[in-house]
Amino acid sequence: MKNLSILPSLATLTIGLISVQSATAATLTLDFTTLSGLTGGSPTETAIFRAAIPTLDNITSIVIKDNSQGNGGSTGQVSGFDLDAIKLSSVLTNNASAVNSIAALDAFDFSSIGTTLTLGTQRPPVNAELFGTTGGVLNNTVATLGNFDANSTTDPSRIFGFVSLGDGGQIEFKLKNPISITTPLYLYIGEVGNNGEVGIGQVIGTPQTSRIPEPSSIFALSLAGIFLAVNRSKKTQVE
Repeated sequence: MKNLSILPSLATLTIGLISVQSATAATLTLDFTTLSGLTGGSPTETAIFRAAIPTLDNITSIVIKDNSQGNGGSTGQVSGFDLDAIKLSSVLTNNASAVNSIAALDAFDFSSIGTTLTLGTQRPPVNAELFGTTGGVLNNTVATLGNFDANSTTDPSRIFGFVSLGDGGQIEFKLKNPISITTPLYLYIGEVGNNGEVGIGQVIGTPQTSRIPEPSSIFALSLAGIFLAVNRSKKTQVE
């Protein structure tokens, strides 16, 4: 009877194991290509970087990180990678000046619900807040991350249209709805100033399911089959 009582929990464990494997999220780093030309507001000095989104099911988030390591750019409230905008599109372009006009997916929620900002550090002299943030969260009325429209300047009377991540900072965009990649899809981001600051992009999703079970899944199913066969044999003997 003790052996038989193991069976329900074993079946549950087997199903749970397979479910966990199929639902495991993956975080993949993107490979960016620099587009020709510049775009933005005035001055027009935003560099555009493009990455092909890898084949994943249920992409839920995109993360942009500063990887400048204190080099390039400016100090204070505009330290680190200065993100002009972000766009997901099925259209491929090699020209920075065309990025604003290509069709885009309605994928991003730029509110505090749809974004998580992890502030990096400022290079002296330190300002009260990084540009484009208020109270430690994204202020999209200033950052306008839906448009490549940043004024590439630190002039207080003209600065507009981006968010500075700070050295080592990052911003995560939670997509409005999960996306499964069935056709080519491209991520475009802009860095204000084109002055040596570097960003890294990552996507978070689940790998596309395979028709061939993973080895551990096969083992779990085989183990369950053995126990079920033994159970049926014992029941037959008892009867």
